[in-house]
Amino acid sequence: MKKIILSLLILFLVSGTGFSVVKVQFKIQNPHLEAGLWAIDVIAVVPAGQQWRVGSSNLRWNFTTTPTGAATIHPDATVSGANVNLNSGNYSNMTTTSISGGTAISLNIARLGACYYMTPGTYLLGRIRFNRVDTSGCITLNLRTTVSGFSVVQDSITQWFSPADFDSLATTPPGCIRLDFLTGLAGNENEMPTVFKLYNNYPNPFNPSTSIKYDLPRNTFVKLSVYDILGKLVTNLVDQNMTPGRYEAVWDAKNYASGTYIYKLETNDFSDVKKMILVK
Repeated sequence: MKKIILSLLILFLVSGTGFSVVKVQFKIQNPHLEAGLWAIDVIAVVPAGQQWRVGSSNLRWNFTTTPTGAATIHPDATVSGANVNLNSGNYSNMTTTSISGGTAISLNIARLGACYYMTPGTYLLGRIRFNRVDTSGCITLNLRTTVSGFSVVQDSITQWFSPADFDSLATTPPGCIRLDFLTGLAGNENEMPTVFKLYNNYPNPFNPSTSIKYDLPRNTFVKLSVYDILGKLVTNLVDQNMTPGRYEAVWDAKNYASGTYIYKLETNDFSDVKKMILVK
């Protein structure tokens, strides 16, 4: 009888660890220029059925550049684009700091009072920024989740430990991201747009990914969406408040069928649509 009970207990423990659910996922996306700095958005995705009571946390990314030294960390005393719910009131200013001798950057959230609850959804936390030393180079970023010095993510005052509680989604765009990724305007990186504009995607036709550029002359909420030819939403590439600048988003369509798709840019007072063709 004791052996049966022990066997059931072991089975229960193994089953419990085998079905742990990730509570929050982090990703970086939307590389762009901002006041001459190279910036990239930090996104938190809370899956269905989960919530994040945001406690004091340090999200840490290792980074390397090609060539070496093509970019250096730009620490911010107040993070650009910081989530207003995590940057005032019950929270002190969100910051970024250089750590590990300049080989990693940390996005820091400091809770002072009651927690802000993040329910299922996608949230912009803020931006990590870099000085572009060599604009012809590229940068690779990896969230610290399992190595020494891994990120600290707290749910209220309880620390979550990866990979059972949080993990990292694929970077958008993937791989080593070009430091000139944003504009394609050699020598004119700091030129600010004066009108809203949605450009033709390139390449077109494409397989499996294509780039979509757009201009924002002022602060606004931005949604960049892809639809199939019947008007059904396929994916949202951008869905957040953004600052003025020239931007570029990449759609990786490797999991979608060949055909004609529509992409649509929507802001507070501008909208435009264009067609693109996926050929496999």
